[in-house]
Amino acid sequence: MNGGSMTTLSRITMAAVAALIVGGMGPAKAADLGGNCCADLEERVAELEATTARKGNRKVSVTISGQISQELMYWDDGIQDDLYVVGPAQSNSRWRITGSAKISPEITAGFIYEFEAFSSGSTSVNQSNGAGPGNGHGAPNNVGDDGGSTAANLREAMAWVEHSRLGRVSLGQGSSAANNVILVDLSGKGMGASNDVRLMNSGFRIRGSDGSVSASNWANFFQGGQDWLNERNEHIQYRTPTIAGFTLGASFGEDNYWDVALRYAGEFNGVRIAGAIGYSVRSEYNGVAGAFGCTINCDKDVEQLAGSLSIRHMPTGLFFTGAAGHRDNNDFQLVAGGPTRSFDSDFYYLSGGIARNFFGIGDTVLFGEYSEWSGMGKEYVAVGGNTTVEHWGIGVVQHVDAAAMEFWLTYKNYSLDGAIDVCGGTGAPSCEDLHYVLAGTRIRF
Repeated sequence: MNGGSMTTLSRITMAAVAALIVGGMGPAKAADLGGNCCADLEERVAELEATTARKGNRKVSVTISGQISQELMYWDDGIQDDLYVVGPAQSNSRWRITGSAKISPEITAGFIYEFEAFSSGSTSVNQSNGAGPGNGHGAPNNVGDDGGSTAANLREAMAWVEHSRLGRVSLGQGSSAANNVILVDLSGKGMGASNDVRLMNSGFRIRGSDGSVSASNWANFFQGGQDWLNERNEHIQYRTPTIAGFTLGASFGEDNYWDVALRYAGEFNGVRIAGAIGYSVRSEYNGVAGAFGCTINCDKDVEQLAGSLSIRHMPTGLFFTGAAGHRDNNDFQLVAGGPTRSFDSDFYYLSGGIARNFFGIGDTVLFGEYSEWSGMGKEYVAVGGNTTVEHWGIGVVQHVDAAAMEFWLTYKNYSLDGAIDVCGGTGAPSCEDLHYVLAGTRIRF
């Protein structure tokens, strides 16, 4: 008798607590709890249980995570200046769902599904005042501060099986083995300064000192026709277990893309070291969308070697980060039916500073950076010699550990030399420098 009363009391208590929770959620009420609070108790408990969010099954553990990031961008191209609110492409707003399940003590299966959604991405906006057609060089001509509004992008949709001693095989859409090998950085400055510099400004168009506006944008001279970050594509990938800090991976993807990458992470006597190097080849280039045949760059072949290294002395917080890459572009055509040409392109990036918890809330990262990018413009410039972009910047990033949050403030300068037909035609005035002041925040969940 008493046992039955306690069971009933427990169920009433649970129902009351659940009712408070559901009621506290505001207008989104999935169950109607009106009427006599003690009538039809079993039915009402069942209704409450039906409103509870559940996983599809109990075999796969599931985690939902992500981030919101926003940035103020003040820019000055020597002719115009303005202030935009953008989604920072160095790490845009996104959410991800990951899951895994044990098949046996040594074998695990899992997945990752990651989706990116943002407004006015920092790599899309430019100087103009409205929307318009693309310029044919990888970015719109006239997007102003609305570039990439409500843009969405599937980043990862991968399923994998891993053996603790034999490694992991993954299949689907996502990061290849060599993806992001240039982004290794132990400093914590990534939101204020990415090793892939073009993530901060690539949509902006080149300006001449006479006010002329080029059909080319800064991305053309940072990365040419292929991303230095390599590929996020449909592929199959193998990755070894970590052995003495080293991990080796290889992938094969669509358009005859393949790569191999070696990564390392370790710490010795308070010195933390991380690095990555990757080699990739892409040798199949398709025609325009909807075409059944190839009409330009049908025999183009791009081979790329790139990597990065970062060192941080943990007791003092002093750090150094470097990245570099070399690319061979073979049998490239500027226009359909035109002659082919082959050329090289290169970049290097250096940064240093200090990262310490000065205020007790999280690391304060003070940094300076410099980079040089040469040869990428040959994929867009019909005449003239080699093109070189130089960049430098300084900044501060403040981490707030209690809120999984960061704030940053940074200044960056970009200059372009050598492209005599970029800033308005042969013999035109030199290209203007581009100046940036960026301030933003990111909070993770």
